[in-house]
Amino acid sequence: MSWNESLYQYHKARGGQFLAGEADDGLLILTWKDRPLAVDLSMVTGGRSGTFSYVRARVPVTLAKPYELTIGAEKALSGGVNTVLKSVSGIAGYSTDFGCPEVTKKRLIRTENIPFTKLVLGSLELRNALLACPEDKMEVRPGPGGGPHLITVTTAAAVNGLSGDGGGWYLGSRDYISVFDTEEEQAREARQVEEKFFPRMDRFLELVRAAYNAVTQWPM
Repeated sequence: MSWNESLYQYHKARGGQFLAGEADDGLLILTWKDRPLAVDLSMVTGGRSGTFSYVRARVPVTLAKPYELTIGAEKALSGGVNTVLKSVSGIAGYSTDFGCPEVTKKRLIRTENIPFTKLVLGSLELRNALLACPEDKMEVRPGPGGGPHLITVTTAAAVNGLSGDGGGWYLGSRDYISVFDTEEEQAREARQVEEKFFPRMDRFLELVRAAYNAVTQWPM
């Protein structure tokens, strides 16, 4: 996997500040609404199975009151779980009644503020961004000490797992700046990154931006 190389190519095309050293530690910091929008890999240790990597993007947002929201990735079983939740209201903050079944049918949504979340999901921009990223999870969490909240989007599956690529992430077959590659091979790999990695990253970051706009569109 060549996360660093793919992210570096994206940085050259889209700007921002890029930091990287060892393999797969690349961090790109863009700017959104005069705030840092950071994208990197979240590493999770899986015991004997090794370490799994999830693409993660984060941006701070200032809200008037503490607010928590989790919108899970689309999963086949979520439709059945939502059916159960409809019959038993108020289970641990979960709800399915948000008026947009085209988005929520196969996603589990957890929030303690259902009225405000209905306003958030009333954003067409956010609903379209969620539909474009069915493999991704979105969260809003209060920051420490009454500071800004944090919006986080992550891939639901690991990009280096045996079950797939985390939802359409092309990270290359090797480090294409290797001295062992020909210029033609390097150029071909760069084109693959631009054609496959760039659109996926664009959709991923658009979900973060849409979430920011949605939670700040209405007063709490």
